[in-house]
Amino acid sequence: MPTQIVVFGVAVAAIAGAGMYMTQTRMEICHQTGSEEHPWEIIKVSERSWPAHEAHGDKYPVPEAGCDALEDPGTPGTPGTPGGSS
Repeated sequence: MPTQIVVFGVAVAAIAGAGMYMTQTRMEICHQTGSEEHPWEIIKVSERSWPAHEAHGDKYPVPEAGCDALEDPGTPGTPGTPGGSS
């Protein structure tokens, strides 16, 4: 009987963990693509991943005119750019 309680407890913890992941707040950002023709695209990322995207050069919030209203990002991951390569 104690084994059943442990197994049940593990299952509840796994379900609770999955629920926490699914309820993360997502945000739309302008993501650098590295393409000269289409340097930006709008993507949705979790708030937890935003610092890494920001270090890469991505932008938030998305301008009302869209990402194309942003200046040319240049080449993502150029030397001296936090976040490394795209």
